[in-house]
Order: sequence, then structure tokens, then C-alpha cells
Amino acid sequence: MKQEDLFTIALGLQDPWFVEKVEFVVQADTLINELHIQVNHRPGQKFTTEDGKEYPIYDHVERTWRHLNFFQHECYLHARVPRVKNKEGNTLQVDVPWAKPGSSFTLLFEAFSLFLLQAGSSLTSAGELMKVDSRVIGRIVNYYVAVALSNEKLEPVEALGIDETSIKKGHNYITVLTDLERKKVVAVSPGKDGVAVGKSLEIMSKRGAQPKDVKKVAMDLSIAYTSAVMEKLPQAAIIYDRFHLEQLLSKALDTIRKQEQAENQILRKTKYLWLRNSAKLTQKQSDRIHYLSITFPNLGKAYLLKEQFKEIYNNAKPSDALVALKEWIRLARKSELAPLQTFVNTLKAHWSGIVTYFHTRLTSAFAERTNLKIQEIKRTAKGYRNLNNYIAMIYFHCGGLNLPTHN
Repeated sequence: MKQEDLFTIALGLQDPWFVEKVEFVVQADTLINELHIQVNHRPGQKFTTEDGKEYPIYDHVERTWRHLNFFQHECYLHARVPRVKNKEGNTLQVDVPWAKPGSSFTLLFEAFSLFLLQAGSSLTSAGELMKVDSRVIGRIVNYYVAVALSNEKLEPVEALGIDETSIKKGHNYITVLTDLERKKVVAVSPGKDGVAVGKSLEIMSKRGAQPKDVKKVAMDLSIAYTSAVMEKLPQAAIIYDRFHLEQLLSKALDTIRKQEQAENQILRKTKYLWLRNSAKLTQKQSDRIHYLSITFPNLGKAYLLKEQFKEIYNNAKPSDALVALKEWIRLARKSELAPLQTFVNTLKAHWSGIVTYFHTRLTSAFAERTNLKIQEIKRTAKGYRNLNNYIAMIYFHCGGLNLPTHN
């Protein structure tokens, strides 16, 4: 078998296309050489255009595409691409099977670039492996994500998660909407206010999921998010996520620890001991908690209330939850610990959305996991200067999109 025939098969070319010439160019000053593959078509071939009709060749245009590396060497495809004249007299360039229209890269090059990103590479590291600028990889991702967002219609979203995550250090945020049942991101917008929620709902609507179908919304205690949901999703039940409440209670507990620690250094380096789930403590750690709770009764009281609060969420039935929460609030009030009083006031202010949890058991746990994934994407890239690239990568990794992969 001739090498041209071998490369024709390897590239998956079919009639009328075939490899006419293969040339390996040795670069004297570098270890990275180049493989150049000249592709041609059978003479006298007619080509079909978008109108479904065949036309004879009018002329040719010389084109070059970057292909997957041949071992460590750069590989390029070259072809004289036919142009035809349609019945209106317009000159049209024929589409080639190995690349999308207008691209300077083959489909396999683009698919393998996406594969590297799916495997955990950043735009920069993928660019280094593919020996192109990271901005090239970014444009490839943006193109395929934009096509998928445009073509893939969302199913109705009934359980919606709303959360914010940081873009970079400081106060730069984006709002992320997730379908909590299908476990995917459905919309992303800059900001963490009601405007961002509105824009995200518009994006979701354009993709085919109408806001009127949303029945439940799980989120944190943000006043801006609450107002936006009440205005734009009046039919939806608001559920304030238990994990955000537990975080607030843990902060109250830690505030009490800091107050006690200011007078006794024995509490230094015990922060995570108090905040850790009691079920995951070793016997030695449990014994230490017991000892410190007796030594510092205020801290021990707050720790016990934290564990009781978690137990209510883990086990209380809807019919018992209201009674259990009210009893917990009575005990927290009785403690007379200021950080706990502040937390109780927060519960009272958000009572309806808190009680609703026990009827739905809906949490934003998936939204929280998505947030962690987004932060991992940011860390891998060591930050994003381009917000569009950042958002595209969120959809790429978390949007459940059907994207081309390398075979």
C-alpha cells in the first residue's frame, strides 16, 4: 500500500477526496518538524451546495488546516477547495468533510482540543500540548459551546438552584442557575443581584425552559435573590438551603469560640474541631470536645445547639419540624449568647422558606458542588482575564452539553 493510500484511510477520506502527496519537512534548527498532506479530489467531480443541487467546478481556492500532531511533529492539510456558481450566479466555496466552514483547523484537531479540556487541562496547558496559542483553544471552546447552547433546547426546569460564585479575588461575581433535577447549569450571568437573576432567566427562556414552569427555587438567604424570585417567579416556592443555614450557625459558634479564646489560649487551633460533623470525630476528638465543653460552658452550649439543629434537619418529619424548630429557637434564646440571638433573628426573617424545606426536602447541594467545580476550573486556569471564556468553560464542564469528542 502506498503511503498516500494509507493516509487517505487514516484521515477517513472518501470519494471524491484522496491524499495526493505527503511531505515530511525537517527543520534544521528545531526538533519539531512538519508533516504536510496535500488533499485533492477526483477530476470532473460535481459538488452539491446548500440548495441541494449539483454544480460543476468554477475555480479553486488554496486552503490550509492545522491537523493533529504526527507524533511530536506539526501536521498540516492542504487542498485546492472547489468553488461553484449556483443558478443565481453566486460563487460558493464547497464545504470539505474534514473541517467546519471558515475554520483553520480540522475537526479532529478541534475535537482533541476539547478532549484535553474535558480531561482537566486548562486553556493554557491544552494550547501548549496542541502547540497553539491558548486563545485559539478558547475560540474553539466558545464556538462549540455557542452552537450547543443555540441548538440544544432545555427541558422544563421545575426545581431551580440559584447561587453566586466569584470570578476572581475581590467582589467580582457571577450568578449561576442550575436544574437541580437534571444536574446541570442552565444559565450564567455577571453579577449577584436581581438584575443578574433576571438576565439568567432570560437566557434560560431563550434556551427553551420557561420561568413559569419553575415550581421550586433553592438558594441562600440573599435579599437580592429573594426579591428577584418573588418578582419574576411568583408561582415558585422559595426554599432556603439548609447548608447555608448550617454555615451561618457554624459562624455563630466560631464567633463564640473566638470570644472565649481571647481569654484562654487552650482553644487555639480548635476551630475545625468544633465545626466538624460530630459523627466523623475520632474517640480522642470526642473526648476533647466533651472536656472543653465542660471547661467552657458557653461554647459547649453553642456546640450542642449546632448539633441539635443539624439533627432536626436530618430526621424531622414535616409534621414535627415546626414544633422542633420552635423548641430549638426557645433554647437558643435561653442561652443568651449574642451570636445565637442574631442567628435566631435570621431564622425568623426567613421562616416561610425555611419551613418549606421540610415539605420538599429540596437543597441546593448540587448548586454547591457546581460552585466547587467552577472554582476548580478557575484554579486550574489560574484565573480568567476574559469573562466570556470563563462562562464558556462553565457551560463546557457543567452544562450537560453534547460536544464533539476525539475518537
